[in-house]
Amino acid sequence: MRLQFARIVWLAFFGFAADAAAQEGGPPKLRMDFSFYPYQRNVDGDVDFTTTINASLPGRFSYFAYVNNTGFVTDGSAAFARSEQNLRFAISDSLPLDLNFQGVLIRGDGNDFYQLGIGWRIHDTPGLSKFFDRINLIWRTTLQAKRFEFDADENAWQVEHFFRMNLSERLYFSGFIDQTFDLNTSDALPDVPLVTELQLGVKLFDNFYAIAEYRNNDFRVGSEDNLAAGIEYKFRW
Repeated sequence: MRLQFARIVWLAFFGFAADAAAQEGGPPKLRMDFSFYPYQRNVDGDVDFTTTINASLPGRFSYFAYVNNTGFVTDGSAAFARSEQNLRFAISDSLPLDLNFQGVLIRGDGNDFYQLGIGWRIHDTPGLSKFFDRINLIWRTTLQAKRFEFDADENAWQVEHFFRMNLSERLYFSGFIDQTFDLNTSDALPDVPLVTELQLGVKLFDNFYAIAEYRNNDFRVGSEDNLAAGIEYKFRW
């Protein structure tokens, strides 16, 4: 059901983005990445197929989402694991700040939650943008200040960091760090659990990339670290 909902939302935003691209021209309004990870070094049941979408929408809105699947390599099932759906609204054309609504869908009953926050596009900040342009780096930090959960403590909040650096025309380095605060959970977790992914990608040909990824997930107690490698296809509309 969650995956069907995510697909419906994706189709809706795909239509908006395609329509905006047709009317306005310019850079791509829709970007989709399909990542397949047949190699898992430490955690066999980790995510092995990911679909990511970025869409520029009318009226200063934008959309970002991903769906993680597991079991694609081991049994061909591509079972749903986790999805994040983000709708963003740029506060103004001059300020690098976005209002952010996030829905987090997680496999299992009672695990879903929703967050409201504000994002800072650091690379678009006056006085900093020229430096970030010079080193080909984008960096976004989002404070997810309010969480809404139905079966858990709602006091938790998050800070999310995302970056991407183009090292050359064929090579990029990207990743994210999610920090969770005031989470009422097991003593086995650190005070501020982290989820981190660092990815290195090199263009092979056309829209195909070879990718290698380091993953750390403090919520996966006993199997926190993993290395994954595979192939990525990038689609631009």
